[in-house]
Amino acid sequence: MKIQTLSAGVVSCLLMVGITGCDKDSSNKAADNAKSNVESATSAVQQGAEKAAGEVKQAGEKAVDAVTEKAKEAGGEATAVITKAQGQVAEKKYQEALTTLGGLKDVKLSDNQQKVVDELKAQIQKLMSGNAAGNLLSK
Repeated sequence: MKIQTLSAGVVSCLLMVGITGCDKDSSNKAADNAKSNVESATSAVQQGAEKAAGEVKQAGEKAVDAVTEKAKEAGGEATAVITKAQGQVAEKKYQEALTTLGGLKDVKLSDNQQKVVDELKAQIQKLMSGNAAGNLLSK
């Protein structure tokens, strides 16, 4: 839209020169008008660009904040699931604990969370193997 304003200013100046003829005073006046119109249009375009850049920056900051918040929520949910699975292990509900941890398969975990989950799964597998061997021996 600002470019249209600039174009309209230049065209109007050219029309003024064409209509008024080519005498020196008219040409100077037309040139001054054209210069003024170009400066006004340039200023308007610059202000529009600055405003657009500010709006883009704000939108980007909002998007970053939203993603950060979602990551915090996912991290908190993952921690709650891990804690629940740890409680189930303490209660010797190993299969339930594995099922609970399976709920994290689509969740992006931090490196630390992934390490805890892997260690907990290994512990559960070891405990389940020990229980299976103990069950066989008791029969």
